[in-house]
Amino acid sequence: MRLFFAIPVSGPVREIVRGRIHHFPVEDPPWRWIDPGNYHLTMKFLGEVDEDRIPGLCKAAGLAVAGIEPFRIAFGPFGGFPSLSRPRVLFFGIKEGVERMRSLAVNLEDELEKLGFVRERKPFRAHLTLARIKRALPRSIVTDLEAIAPLPAEASQEADRLELVRSRLSPSGATYSSVATVTFRSGD
Repeated sequence: MRLFFAIPVSGPVREIVRGRIHHFPVEDPPWRWIDPGNYHLTMKFLGEVDEDRIPGLCKAAGLAVAGIEPFRIAFGPFGGFPSLSRPRVLFFGIKEGVERMRSLAVNLEDELEKLGFVRERKPFRAHLTLARIKRALPRSIVTDLEAIAPLPAEASQEADRLELVRSRLSPSGATYSSVATVTFRSGD
């Protein structure tokens, strides 16, 4: 099964982002938006994993979140990877909670490496993926993208859990289902 670890995105944040996309300045964009029901903050993509490894993954996640209390995440600037001038991914970045997410990502990498998973080569960048782009965009669209304002202050939520998520790919897009959940709590 194809698995990844993620922090779920709250319903209110999904609605704010859905509204922003509904009023997006690019009409009929040359990409397909990710379904808001699939919004999440990926912490670690695992790829194809045998089902019998799930208990070990859950234990590793439990160790990674040990002592991590729920924290606030605030969404903010619009961006693109590798850049907005030639994006392959469109996203809203995180402006608050980044260090806590980065710390969690390092903990998760440490625990999963013990199980034989390869560490990420690129540094962790917290973001909410909105779309994936398969070909170069015309300069007029890039100019529109560069003018998109950050999300409002209301686009925030509490991060209180890490989920192990199964991804099923199909021609109509990916569908996700939670396999396991590990909650954050203080180390008291």
